[in-house]
Formats: sequence, C-alpha cells, structure tokens
Amino acid sequence: MNPPLDEPDQSDAHAPEPRPEPASPGRAGAARGNRRKRRSPVPPGRRIAGAAVAVVVAVALSAGLWSVPPVRTVLLQSFTRQPAPFTELYFTDAPRFDGGTLIVPVAVNAHGTGPAPLRLKVTLESADGKPVASRTVGLKPKDGTAVPVVARFTKATKTALLRVSLVGHAQSLHYNFVTPKTPKTPKRSPSATPSDVRD
Repeated sequence: MNPPLDEPDQSDAHAPEPRPEPASPGRAGAARGNRRKRRSPVPPGRRIAGAAVAVVVAVALSAGLWSVPPVRTVLLQSFTRQPAPFTELYFTDAPRFDGGTLIVPVAVNAHGTGPAPLRLKVTLESADGKPVASRTVGLKPKDGTAVPVVARFTKATKTALLRVSLVGHAQSLHYNFVTPKTPKTPKRSPSATPSDVRD
C-alpha cells in the first residue's frame, strides 16, 4: 500500500543535501596568482650578514648560559664522563702512643657522595685478638676536602692491632703495633777453601 500523497515521504527527510561543486580556478584563480608579488632574490651580502648575526647571537646566548653555574653543571654532565663517587680513608700520620694514650690520626675525604654524615669506628685488639676498646666517631664530610679525625684512647697499652673502618662502607684500615719476629739467621762460619781441605 502506498502512502497518501499529501503526507511527505519520510525516506527523503534523512537524505543529505547535495553539496555545491567547487568553483574551478579559471579566471579568478589566475587573477589571484597575478596579484602575488614575487620576491626579489636576496643579495649574497645580506645572506652573509644574516648568517653572521645568527652566529653572534648563538655564541652570546651560549656564553650567557655557560656563565650560570647550574646550567654549566648540567651541560658538563651531559657531554662529559663523570667520575663515580667514592670515599677515601687514610692515616694522616702513624698511630702512636703518648705515654698511656694511643693517638689515632685519620682523615676521610668524600668525592661526590653528598653531605650525608659518616661514622668512623676505631677498634683496638690485644695480641690474642680480643677487643680492648672501641669507639665510634661521627663526622660530616666535605666534598673533595679531607676531614681530619683524631681518636684518643687512654689505658690502651695492651693494644697490638688497630682497626679503623667506615660504618656501612667497604673502606677499612689496620695498623699492627707488634713487630713480627724475624727468624734468627745462623752465624756464618768462615768458608772452607781448597787449601784448607786435607785428605
């Protein structure tokens, strides 16, 4: 059955409207093309001057950025191989006895490890390996600068071995106060010469 003629057909209500066709460039496009001005070629002197100005600006900008310490640090880190952080531990002088007091002069030199405090442990042992005394000293490292520490122990006359270590680090030192016994060499007798040998 066909719909009545006075009602609009619903199938045409959703159909898209036809698009107008684009105008061909023809004469209007040609007229627009003629209106454009042609650039005159840049003389070679101007090109060189422009390049020179660009180079001067780049150099000035680089120098300005290089003068700012944080920027310089980041730039150096970006194209320079950076050393690994490490900490030095060493005796500044030989440990010694002053009367009954043992003086242990050491230094700690941190390189790139940051400002975290360090702990230095000094242990004294007797000749049979038993602990005599122990002390832990806290210190604040300064990057690239040696921090001296002098540990003093009273009544340490029975000390045979001294151990110094950085708590939580692999560095350690030891100092032996007992001199090792050297084997006695036999007295040499005069060597025999062929003239001394008798049959």
